[in-house]
Amino acid sequence: MLPGHLRLVASFLLFFSASPAVQSAVIRTSEPVLSQATAPHGGVATEAAPCTEIGLNILQGGGNAADAIIASGLCVGVISAYHSGIGGGGFMLVRFNNDNGSHDYEMIDSRETSPAAGNEYMFVDDSNPEAFVAGGLSVAVPGDLRGWEMLHQRHGTLPWEDLVTPAVLLARNGFEVNIDLAAALQGQEFITQDAIWAETYAPNGTVLVEGDICYRKRYANTLEKIAKYGVDTFYTGSIAENIVSVVNSNHGIMTIDDLASYAAIVRQPQNISYRNTRVFSTVAPSSGTVMLSALKIFEGFNANVSDSDSSINLTTHRLVEATRFAYGQRTEYGDPAFNPAVTKLEAYFLTEAVVNETRSKILDNQTFPVTYYNPENYQVVNDNGTSHMAVIDKDGMAVSLTMTVNNFWGSQLMTVDGIVLNDEMGDFSSPGETNDFGFSASPANYIAGGKRPQSSISSSIAEDLETGEILMATGSAGGSRIITATLQNLYHHIDQGLNSTLCVHHPRWHDQLDGNTYFEYKSENVGIAGYNNATVAYFREMGYNISYESTTGSTGHVVIRQPNGTIEAANDPRKAAGAGLAY
Repeated sequence: MLPGHLRLVASFLLFFSASPAVQSAVIRTSEPVLSQATAPHGGVATEAAPCTEIGLNILQGGGNAADAIIASGLCVGVISAYHSGIGGGGFMLVRFNNDNGSHDYEMIDSRETSPAAGNEYMFVDDSNPEAFVAGGLSVAVPGDLRGWEMLHQRHGTLPWEDLVTPAVLLARNGFEVNIDLAAALQGQEFITQDAIWAETYAPNGTVLVEGDICYRKRYANTLEKIAKYGVDTFYTGSIAENIVSVVNSNHGIMTIDDLASYAAIVRQPQNISYRNTRVFSTVAPSSGTVMLSALKIFEGFNANVSDSDSSINLTTHRLVEATRFAYGQRTEYGDPAFNPAVTKLEAYFLTEAVVNETRSKILDNQTFPVTYYNPENYQVVNDNGTSHMAVIDKDGMAVSLTMTVNNFWGSQLMTVDGIVLNDEMGDFSSPGETNDFGFSASPANYIAGGKRPQSSISSSIAEDLETGEILMATGSAGGSRIITATLQNLYHHIDQGLNSTLCVHHPRWHDQLDGNTYFEYKSENVGIAGYNNATVAYFREMGYNISYESTTGSTGHVVIRQPNGTIEAANDPRKAAGAGLAY
């Protein structure tokens, strides 16, 4: 028998001549066709079709959902480096099976941390107004690899090297620039002006365009070392030294000790009963409990109505109002390690008494100024970027993963090892900040050494309330719109009965207490019909400040297990290069 890594290489190459049944399951979302990937065994959805294929190949080769999400995630970091990769971090929600036949949930927190020298005034005192979004000072300690390492140690079945090798091959042998990467490269002057960036993304003097072949050979060599020698090789030795070198030569404060001391954290996720389901989601410093709070508040209203029912306008109003209150709660959250009360506060906001009291403040004929929903007078933090993916395997194990380097292209720094570094320090708050409503920054999210910044990530999994059978794994990318996109995917399936493809193709609204309620307009090129004009008019007449937006705000993937055991996987068409696969 071939060694493990050679077996995987062989199977990876053979996959592209897979059976017609598997090939037909690919959703080509660059075309506005509501195709659906359905099969009895397992499903994967990511924003990059080759990465979905790699994940499904892992499942077919005997791996489980944990194995598949690691291989898929590493692949996304190769193709979609503008918002993901090992220079960033994230959160994942894991549903796993116990030896006695039961199942359980855990959250793995691989969020980036502030360097030890970080302090709450570091950006207030800096003369560069862009220091928090670009350059060395914006870089937080990356966490993705420690998170995947922890997931693999706790739940993986295939050898680590087998899971990393497909990404190595893709980076070394080249991949086609897809429509999303091509768009992210446009207008980025630093890419052509910096030699190490240009080597990869502008080898002939101009940035690559859709259809070109992109090679990331430095990154391939780095991944190969990580495949052979493990994750420690990223956090110690030459790779770590090169990270610190580029950060500090660009006015940063990171040290070798910051990298060597980084650790992922296993946390207990929160959950709620919601109608006939139980929904699990991530906890602070992520925002899964914000989404759960909105859902729980909304549970008190009838929601079993279709889009064609006239009562859909009132139903949508109630859901938006519930979300506004949940966003007001979010302003008090931060890293529990620095404020232990956060964990108690998350549970408090989900108690029946608080939920009922909050629900009573929702009026069917009125909306209110922002201050009505945000009594603590703290601003709602914006965050950016991210990539989401979801897997359900044949045994009911599931992982919902969201990862990020924050803004597109992170800090705009790349190491000599080809690693794009995050600008996650920009997700912290700083004293003296105020927004348009006069709300000040929340001290719960001030910078401190070793602290994790607040995040909108809301990776979620739903199961049947009576049987415990898995129903759905979902989440979203897109900064602050993650919360509302995840919420709506759950609502569309649980309350409206939509399948995975109809969920992700449904037009979305967004409201995060910035004084505007956003509705997506029609985008035929990706199959988004746009929000019903009657609903938007209803909101405007009620007093909402309405803004229209394109379909670029969020990208939520959905994998659903139907009652008959069929698994559906759908990619969000807002990322046209993605795919959902099932087998």
